[in-house]
Amino acid sequence: MPIVRFISLAALCHLAFVATRFSVSLYAIDKDASTFTVGVILSLFSVIPMLISVRIGKWIDSVGPFIPTAVGIFLTGTGAILPLVFSYETADLAPLLVSACLVGTGFTFSILSMQQYLGELSAPGKRAMVFSWFAMGVSISGFLGPVLGGIIIDEFSHRLSFLLPLVVSVCAGLVLFFAQKNKRTTANRVSSSKITNPFQLFRYKELRDVLIITGLISMCWDLQNFVIPLHGSKVGLSASKIGFILGSFALATFAIRLLMPLLTKYTTEWQILISTLACASVCFFIFPFIETYLFFLLIAFVLGLGLGSAQPNIMTLVHSTAPEGRIAEALGLRLTIIHANLVALPLIFGAFGAALGTSAIFWIISALAFGGVLLAIKKKKHLNSADIKK
Repeated sequence: MPIVRFISLAALCHLAFVATRFSVSLYAIDKDASTFTVGVILSLFSVIPMLISVRIGKWIDSVGPFIPTAVGIFLTGTGAILPLVFSYETADLAPLLVSACLVGTGFTFSILSMQQYLGELSAPGKRAMVFSWFAMGVSISGFLGPVLGGIIIDEFSHRLSFLLPLVVSVCAGLVLFFAQKNKRTTANRVSSSKITNPFQLFRYKELRDVLIITGLISMCWDLQNFVIPLHGSKVGLSASKIGFILGSFALATFAIRLLMPLLTKYTTEWQILISTLACASVCFFIFPFIETYLFFLLIAFVLGLGLGSAQPNIMTLVHSTAPEGRIAEALGLRLTIIHANLVALPLIFGAFGAALGTSAIFWIISALAFGGVLLAIKKKKHLNSADIKK
């Protein structure tokens, strides 16, 4: 599968996921769901992936990316259609709950397949650049998902906004179908009968450090999708304006990833990760003081610049530190950590938000990100010391 077609497929799968998550949260808010309830619904996007991401990774290592991607697209399309078929008056919030489970699981199948396959396609020396291209494609879909979803909600209805991920899933299925002749890759496959313990991967110190830091960064990334709609609705912003704020974040991630090949010439992966966490800490601290739409756009854009720089470097580090033949498994373990956060944190922050207000959520995230800065600085000093000894 050519890289351009592969990145297009990745962008379509991500667009369906982002659009569904955006529509689900605003639909629930529109039906007067509490902050805690919204947190429960968003956490369901990660419950099943948290439990099976490693097994999915092992399967991908064994069979390749084509079949798992097809399964992922099917699950995503099925999840997107449920709120269209069953109205709130008929089934309350149940369709949103099931949709969140299906779409979150489907996207996990798709994104793990793509991340593993992309690593196979690229030489080690060009891996950071290729992952930057991949990340730019995902940034475009991250921009279009909330923007188009917000416009559809304001112009038509919350239910009709689920047409967007459904149509996109169909398009992704067609792209994958026409690319099936090129589904085989040359990478070494691990026998599906071979029993491996994924937590043995934590014995690889370099990989372990990457997994811990990337878990913090991904926490900041995904929680902004939870707290921004809540705070935006609280200050009276429309669905389309909230969509443009999240779109501003995604546009910034595209811009910084466009510059990533240049930045990697002058900075190391760990320097970029330190900057990412520091930026997130500052932006989340400032968010509760903002009530003006334009300032909301600005801070979201700055946050996107910080967090957007992390993913290409994270993927490069995972591929370079994971054992041969277990890359997708390592990626699955990484997703397990991320999804475990995403299951617990929306519930925890939803409870805090209900009790203390949304400002407390922003400040807790800011504090956690600052703790990540300290950890990343310690790691960087350790690497510098090791280089000096050599």
